[in-house]
Amino acid sequence: MSEQSWLVIRCKACLKCSGQRRQKGRCPHCGSPLDGSSEVVKVCQSSGELLTEVALANTPSELRDELRSRLSNTAFEHEAATLSMRALLKKLRNMADLDGVISLATVSQHLGANNVDAPPDGLMEQAELEGLVLRLSETRWMFLE
Repeated sequence: MSEQSWLVIRCKACLKCSGQRRQKGRCPHCGSPLDGSSEVVKVCQSSGELLTEVALANTPSELRDELRSRLSNTAFEHEAATLSMRALLKKLRNMADLDGVISLATVSQHLGANNVDAPPDGLMEQAELEGLVLRLSETRWMFLE
């Protein structure tokens, strides 16, 4: 069974992009409602592709080509395909403390141990967008049941 597609949506209020399953919801950056008429920048078939495309969409246009070439030189897309975001988050959930809280350092260490070249804060931001975690601070998240 393949994953559902993801949309890279640009918020009309703050002009930042985020990954969404559908066009309606809230912008995770500014909290403004997404009314269904927001610009769909790209449709992605995997969470790994989504992370890359959201990062590129939020990068100034004069830096996008350089960032794209640097990202293509990393093993991120290959590793994301072999180790899905769902599998990573399941392992991270098991690494959380008794209250379900996990730190950026633990996430970073886990990604490194699994040879996943993805930004740990980007991975957790995506988990936040999916409603799997709640941000407690800049470097701590709590898994939701």
